[in-house]
Amino acid sequence: MSKNILQNELFEAFANASDNIYIYVCDMKSSLSRWSKNTVDYFNLEAEYMTDTANKWMAKIHPDDRSLYVKDISAVFSGQSNRHSCQYRAKNKYGDYVWLECKGSVIPDENGQPSVFAGLMTRLDNQNKYDPLTHLLTNYELQNYDFSSGNGILMLLGIDSFRKINNTNGYIYGNKVLSIFAECLGELADKQDKIYRLQGDEFIVLSPNGTNDKMRELFQKVNDRCANMRGVKSFSVSAGIVSYPQDGSDCNTLLSNLEHSLEFAKEQNRNRIIEFSEKISQRHNRISNLHEALTKSIHNNFKGFELYFQPILDAKTKQIVECESLLRFKTPEIQDASPFEFIKLLENSGEIREVGAWVMEEALRHAARWQKEYGGIKVSFNVSYVQLLDGDFVDKLIEKTNEYQVNPNLIMVELTESCNAEDTDMLSHHFDRLRTLGYKIAMDDFGTEYASFGLLHDVNMDVLKIDQKFVRGLVQNRNMTDMAIIESVVDMCRRLSIQTIAEGVETVEIQDMIEKIGVSYLQGYLYSKPVPAAEFETMVRQKAFE
Repeated sequence: MSKNILQNELFEAFANASDNIYIYVCDMKSSLSRWSKNTVDYFNLEAEYMTDTANKWMAKIHPDDRSLYVKDISAVFSGQSNRHSCQYRAKNKYGDYVWLECKGSVIPDENGQPSVFAGLMTRLDNQNKYDPLTHLLTNYELQNYDFSSGNGILMLLGIDSFRKINNTNGYIYGNKVLSIFAECLGELADKQDKIYRLQGDEFIVLSPNGTNDKMRELFQKVNDRCANMRGVKSFSVSAGIVSYPQDGSDCNTLLSNLEHSLEFAKEQNRNRIIEFSEKISQRHNRISNLHEALTKSIHNNFKGFELYFQPILDAKTKQIVECESLLRFKTPEIQDASPFEFIKLLENSGEIREVGAWVMEEALRHAARWQKEYGGIKVSFNVSYVQLLDGDFVDKLIEKTNEYQVNPNLIMVELTESCNAEDTDMLSHHFDRLRTLGYKIAMDDFGTEYASFGLLHDVNMDVLKIDQKFVRGLVQNRNMTDMAIIESVVDMCRRLSIQTIAEGVETVEIQDMIEKIGVSYLQGYLYSKPVPAAEFETMVRQKAFE
């Protein structure tokens, strides 16, 4: 091969065309070859120009694929074929094997003798055929599967709280979890089953002629293995399953129904498997309509949102000393949306940032008027962890407090404990700054999540709100557990100079029991449900509950 061919401008053009396509040219007589710079870098080759290329490249190929490669490439160099075409795995600079489709052609010299062998290699994972991390087939291949003939089962598995696994341990560890989980599926699934990595932490098992019982059995085996998996901490998975063609005969319909089922499984509880049903379909349609209504209201100056207020009483005097601001949503189309339902949607979509800012300003607006008219009524409002991730949350709160001329000593920010806060250093920084300025910080729903005491340890609090499930449990026959829990919490808070609020006080019996324990404040339906601002003002003027 002449030097001008090795330095051909066309080679330069093709070599720089894509980072995911790798170009090579080989002089078949001298075995001198040239490789594009991206090939040298990605596969950690010794140089752009090399001799003894075949053996050096052979060392990069997966041992299981070498015989296929040798058979195909030998036919080219022996003159039996003038074209090379095969798929195999090669090790990249990160030590991972990636799937390649390698195609090449022989160019003869002026005498018709083989002279130049030129070709390109394409990474198949960039065509969505193979996943580079797990080496599983991907959605690209799933889309090509014929679901219209035959019948079978699809199961979509998602790792529970995978985002938290990543954030807590890092993405390298997260990738390790994904790789080990993929191996686990491969070991436990039947040989005739196909396994795909759909996206992120979601995997699909396709079982031709499979049954729901078979998938449930596999699901249980997978979860058992995940609870005792070597090399990583224990975790759990949830799953949704569909049958084809009953639940759909095309891939997009089946995937949509699978996602709805998995979403429902994760909302019910972790480590659950749910079969697709008409009920799930109806629920998804409702959620879609609700989300559309929420977004429309946000863009329409928050029309449909309203703050309700629930009084909080001093346990000794029974006077209203505080109120909690609670968000409500209603439109002509959506009349029965619960806060649990729509707040979760807002958090998942990120729209809680805009709505949360509106709640904050509305709470401050009411607080400004009530502090002038009624004196020391403290107003609290809930803040989502998603809001706190915005660096300017504290600045906005201070700015609006000054704008409405509100006394910060009468404003309390409630952090919902179930938010699963991951960056407690950030929370501590924000809340310490607010507490220095006089704001009060409360932890809502204390005891509902495993992180309760950890969060209390890392973040300074002024008030702790005891979750209503413990308070309501006091009236159950012989229920000493909830009593012991509340007594321990109140005693702990007394030692830490933290005030306590008992939520869910619904009967006089509960009230009397709570008073004996020594809780600071009372909140519940015994006094009032959450009401519009005008009704709350009436209660304050009438000095209700004294």
